[in-house]
Amino acid sequence: MFEAISKANIYQQYAYSYPHKHAYRPFEARPLKEVWEGEDMSQLFAYLHLPYCEMRCGFCNLFTVANPKQGVGQYLQALQREAATYRRLLPDCEFEEYAIGGGTPTFLEAEQLRWMLTIFQEQLGVDTKSKYGSIEASPKSIDHEKISLIEEFGINRISMGLQSWLESETKLLGRPQKTEEAATAVDLLKQSKVQEFNLDLIYGIKSQTISSFRYSIERCLEYAPTEIYLYPLYTRALTGLSKMQQQFDDTRLDLYRFGRDFLLEQDYRQVSMRCFRRIDAPQIESNFSPTENGTMGIGAGARSYTQMLHYSTDYAVSRKATKAIIESYAKRSEFELVNYGIQLNENEQLRHFLIKSLCDGGSLDKEQFALRFGKQVGEEPLLQVLFQDELLVEKQGKIRLNEAGMELEDAIGPMLFSQETNSLMEAFELS
Repeated sequence: MFEAISKANIYQQYAYSYPHKHAYRPFEARPLKEVWEGEDMSQLFAYLHLPYCEMRCGFCNLFTVANPKQGVGQYLQALQREAATYRRLLPDCEFEEYAIGGGTPTFLEAEQLRWMLTIFQEQLGVDTKSKYGSIEASPKSIDHEKISLIEEFGINRISMGLQSWLESETKLLGRPQKTEEAATAVDLLKQSKVQEFNLDLIYGIKSQTISSFRYSIERCLEYAPTEIYLYPLYTRALTGLSKMQQQFDDTRLDLYRFGRDFLLEQDYRQVSMRCFRRIDAPQIESNFSPTENGTMGIGAGARSYTQMLHYSTDYAVSRKATKAIIESYAKRSEFELVNYGIQLNENEQLRHFLIKSLCDGGSLDKEQFALRFGKQVGEEPLLQVLFQDELLVEKQGKIRLNEAGMELEDAIGPMLFSQETNSLMEAFELS
């Protein structure tokens, strides 16, 4: 099935979750307590979304607004109300792993950042010091004081998007970034007591070459980050790049193969299409399973996942529409009902299981699959296709994408989408 895939259609979309947020719709309001009834509450993933950045990059379609002039305090007050509601209605929830993203959480002033982390820790009940967790940062917004706070709360990992070490390339991404500023920020991460840090790069930028891409990778390697993520550039609707309508040759596959091979030579191992982890880095200690355990998200733009229902606030990209959703969230007095998302029938649950198992560095447990769906892995047609095309490898009852499979990860994920979900996504009206 994948033999005839050309360079042009490998890059369909990053399927880090399923169903896609464009498949979400309003539904009759349901009590939060009822939504989580029957779920295993002992090993949840906690996610906090801060929908603010100091600037909006040209490629970004995340749920965020740039440089808000007011309303941040009101947003944090609403976040506190939501977290307290979860803890009150679902007192038995225990969190095994967590992430704080956005947006850019370090956009906040130091005291606001402390407030937000305290909400996460005390109101929601996330043990940030003993459980594995990550927070996102940017070169412009990180400083000694904020890193000290991250250290104080025991957060294991900081992830920072650099995208490129060349100002000519970041400018083409609609991201004014000084090289000196990036170097200072990464040096702060390197010198900190935070156990791990990750650096993101983008490939496929207009006029980018293998030589310029190699330069950016080598600059990252000077700091020996725990992980380096290589992201293919996507031009998505309503983003700055889509408005610029840049035309250029698609060199992403060639750049990807170079970056992959180069990092493998530099003592990094490939975890997923995007993630490369230093071979001497310790294994992540966590019992959270994305196929078996739920995700509890707080904040405007955060998504929550149970086995049967995925839900969130509304989604938008444009500043006007996103700002309106954030303001509506900040004014909410209660968070006991949910009314926007998607119900997962058995077929959608199976597809969710496959995507979360095979994409983004996961693995498929054969025994777990059989217990959950009442059939063996070899009986599932969607997996038969991947085995036939030699895109999977099996070891000790676990199935993963092999090197060829990871190269095609952004086509394999969408291949596993149902027709019903695709139809919902196509009909979604993006604002």
